[in-house]
This record gives sequence, C-alpha cells and structure tokens, in this order.
Amino acid sequence: MRPPYPAGSSVSAEALRFAPGVRLRRENERVAFLLVPEGIVELSSTAAAIAELIDGTRTLEALTLTLAQQYDAPLETMRGDVAEFCDSLRDRGHLIDC
Repeated sequence: MRPPYPAGSSVSAEALRFAPGVRLRRENERVAFLLVPEGIVELSSTAAAIAELIDGTRTLEALTLTLAQQYDAPLETMRGDVAEFCDSLRDRGHLIDC
C-alpha cells in the first residue's frame, strides 16, 4: 500500500491553521492572496481554494477529501496538490499545526 501523501511531505495528522500574522484575502472571485508579515503572496485559483479551507479545524486529509469531492477530482491527484501547497506554506512559516 502506498503512503497517502508524497514522499518527503511534512504533513501531519494535526489540524492546520495559518501562522500568526497570516491572513487570506479575496478581492473577488478570481483574485486572492495571503497577507504575510513579509508582504503579499498572490494565489492561483487552486491555491485559493485550498487556503479558504484552512481554518484550524481541518487536517490535511480533511482538506484533500473536501476538495476532491468539491471538484470531482481523483483523490491521489488532489493529495499531491494539497500536500505540495501546504508544504510550501509550512516551509515559509505561514502554516502551522494546531
């Protein structure tokens, strides 16, 4: 059986939340970004969809399942996309485990 998330991913079973000082901002349906202490991170539509679900109550698996169902996407593909985005935010200090 394959591990559920890509090798090297720093995902955990904990709920995820943005670090202090990080907020999601949506200007309209197509424009979203994260306000971070260092400035602004513009988000793609896929990244924005993931970020909107990060609320301190959902685990990475819960985010993945919700998005796979919402977009009728293959679970394995969604796992890779969500883990990559969350790992990137975590590496920059913008995402932490609750």
